[in-house]
Amino acid sequence: MKSKWSFSLISLVVVLSLAILLFGFSDRLKANPIDSYVVYLDGQKIGAIKSEEEFDDYINEKEQSIRNVYEVDTIYPPKGVEIRKETTYNDDVSTDEEIYNKITESKNFSIKGVKVTIDNEDEEAEDIVINVLSKEIFDEALENTIKAFVDSEQYQSFLNGAQAEIEDTGRIIENIDIKEKVTYRTDLINVDEKIFTDVDELSKYLLYGTLEKQATYTVKEGDTIEEVAANNKLNVAEFLIANPQFNSENNLLYESQEVVVGLIDPIISVVVEYHSVEEEERPYEVEIKYDETQLKGYEKVERQGENGLYSVTRKYQYVNGQLEDTVTVSSTELKPAVNEVLVKGDKYVPEVADLSYWAWPTNRPYVITTYYEYRWGSFHSAIDIAGTGYGSDIYAANNGVVYEAKGGCSPGYSGCNGGRGNYIIINHNAGGYYSQYMHLASIDVSVGQTVARGQHIAKMGNTGYVVPSPSSYSPYAGTHLDFSIYIGVPYRGGYTINPLGLY
Repeated sequence: MKSKWSFSLISLVVVLSLAILLFGFSDRLKANPIDSYVVYLDGQKIGAIKSEEEFDDYINEKEQSIRNVYEVDTIYPPKGVEIRKETTYNDDVSTDEEIYNKITESKNFSIKGVKVTIDNEDEEAEDIVINVLSKEIFDEALENTIKAFVDSEQYQSFLNGAQAEIEDTGRIIENIDIKEKVTYRTDLINVDEKIFTDVDELSKYLLYGTLEKQATYTVKEGDTIEEVAANNKLNVAEFLIANPQFNSENNLLYESQEVVVGLIDPIISVVVEYHSVEEEERPYEVEIKYDETQLKGYEKVERQGENGLYSVTRKYQYVNGQLEDTVTVSSTELKPAVNEVLVKGDKYVPEVADLSYWAWPTNRPYVITTYYEYRWGSFHSAIDIAGTGYGSDIYAANNGVVYEAKGGCSPGYSGCNGGRGNYIIINHNAGGYYSQYMHLASIDVSVGQTVARGQHIAKMGNTGYVVPSPSSYSPYAGTHLDFSIYIGVPYRGGYTINPLGLY
């Protein structure tokens, strides 16, 4: 009797359990699962939408003004917005408008463009990132920047491989490159950022480093390009780059004409390498003979001098229109120079200069890479002489006494001796003249030593602040002589004059 009752109780429990299970299952059958799209903003859920496609259509309708400005077909959610598809029984979804408003409270929308990264060689400086609508816009602006530093006709011949071969003399482009590494990446760009859509605007930015309006000057009667450039701390080359309507410093200006006098500060470094063959005169030297039987002031030319002629092959490297390096590949004497012989009266006094005749301080042939002029917004109060090679001889420009000789510098330490590197100053003991020789590889005279005009005093080098700076890959980069002439003691009240005025 007891077992029959227990069996009935167990059966009842089983029936009730099945009923509950079937009831729950039938209840679940009434609520079908749905696909929804959960929207996250910077990792935080802000709601769900029914259709990602419909939401995109809503965005593009609401942001029609952005589409018009950038002339694009599609607007995208900003970075930080993520939409994930989920299958759920929860039918609680937001409207497209609600989600749109939540996003726009903190962020703006994006368009598809290209991020151009310009790798800065200076490890302490940040890379430059430029947003453009398309790679084609940047490429065209880059080509415009290159054309600012290269003759357009010669540039086109270089691109077409149609440069005429050098027969006797001439110059051809060997290579054109950008010093910095430039990379492109297609990305979504927030419209809050600057996005270049105009080639001319981007060309200006690449050339001047800013979008601000450049300073201008209104030409006055009698102005020349050289004068306008110097008065605005530009050299002629910089002026011609800023004003491409001119191709030579000899072009005429007219009164009331407006020219650009802003300083160029390119975002990129356009490197142009040339191969050149030139015929150069080698000026004759003046040999002075002293005749003690003649009174002081007596002069007689015993033999007339004749200039020599050389055929010189060189490599030139220009960076943004400025000559930065030159290498003499070969030099062939076509006609030897004949030195002039000048007989002068009175005894020779070695420590006192003869201001009528100055010796050139380097070997020949040479190249003057920077003149006594404005450069990069400041005045270069010397001349830079290069092309004779690292370790070539440096000579005293005139008789005198070594006033200062300071060494201790190795290539690569730009701040050594205040940037002058190893240097010599000679007091010529006449007219207050002093000469200075900088960036030397070695010094071969000492303070207080009397030197004669044309005497070897040092070796050409690249110590101190030179451009380009030497490195393990290019140990002789920046080799040149910085040669200056002072009236009065240098850095103690003396002032410079143009050394070329003495020759």
